[in-house]
Formats: sequence, C-alpha cells, structure tokens
Amino acid sequence: MKKIFISLLIPTIFLWAKNIAYSDEVVSLYLNKDDAKVIGKLLPTNPFEILKDQNNKVMIRISGYINPKFPSVIYFNNSQRIIVAAFSKNIKLNYSQIKKGEKGKWDKVNLEIWADKKDFSKDNRKMLNHAKELFVNNCGICHALHSEKEFNVNAWPAIFKSMVNRTSIDKKDQWLVIEYLQKNAKDFKIK
Repeated sequence: MKKIFISLLIPTIFLWAKNIAYSDEVVSLYLNKDDAKVIGKLLPTNPFEILKDQNNKVMIRISGYINPKFPSVIYFNNSQRIIVAAFSKNIKLNYSQIKKGEKGKWDKVNLEIWADKKDFSKDNRKMLNHAKELFVNNCGICHALHSEKEFNVNAWPAIFKSMVNRTSIDKKDQWLVIEYLQKNAKDFKIK
C-alpha cells in the first residue's frame, strides 16, 4: 500500500512543481499577449503548463503530437484524433520538436502560446466527473445509455455531435463531454 501511495504522490508533486493546469472549457489562444485576434482554441481536460501570468492572459506550454502534413492541430497522442488544440490553418506556429515521429507516427512537440486567463484547475478529475454526469444524465433519454467503451476514440465526436441537439447539454460543455468520451473509449491509448 505504501508503494502505491508513493507512486501516486511523486507524479502529483512533479505536476505541481511544473505548474500544470487544466480547463473545463474551451480557451482562446493568441500568438502574442497583446493580440485581440484569436488564432486557436485549447480544448478542455488537456494538461498545459503555465509559464507567465500577465494581466488577463497567461503564456502556456502545450505538449502533444502533430501530423507534419497538417500542423494546425495538436493531438493528445500519436495515433488518435483526440484534439488538444486547433489553430487557423494559415498561422505559422513555432513548435519545438521533442521527438520525430517514426514509422508513420506523429511528431511530439511543445508550443508556447498565449491564452485567456481563466479559473484553471490543478486537477482534471472534477471536470471529467462533471462530463460523465452530463453524459449519463442526458444521453440515455431517447435510447439506452451507450457505454463509453462502446465506440472508439475517432468515432465518438461524430456520434456525440449527431445527438447533442436532442439533449440539454450547454454548448460550452460539449467539448468537455467529447473529450471525456474519447479518453474513456475502448481503444484509448495513453501518450
């Protein structure tokens, strides 16, 4: 039991030391701190590191994977379409490459970018639990509730979007639920 506690405590301390945060809603992204033009969106439940805090914006570091052929999207892992952040296609982003993808896998990258300052959380468990509640309380009204594991990662967004207008899930919470479903899908892979 002591080994389990220590193995859970060490990553938690590491995350706190790096100032890792999460958002339960979509966050607007900007190239520079004084920009008003939104060039991208960070999706809920994905970890990011806060590097600077200046007035109403924060500089963050997002880590993830990009398909070099389509570098306007950062994905959660190197083989599934779980979106961490998406950007306008004509924006030149300054990625720092951590690892080059091999055998058809995508490149692991970091991106430092500015974001709107929000009430970020140090833990995403509460937001994932809220997403689960929204799913359970809304998505079994017209039919039997599907298991999160019933569909694969890449199928969930289309399935959810085809049905969401029949629910009372707020527009601001839709990506929260999609991210929850994808990260609990039958073929979900940890980074």
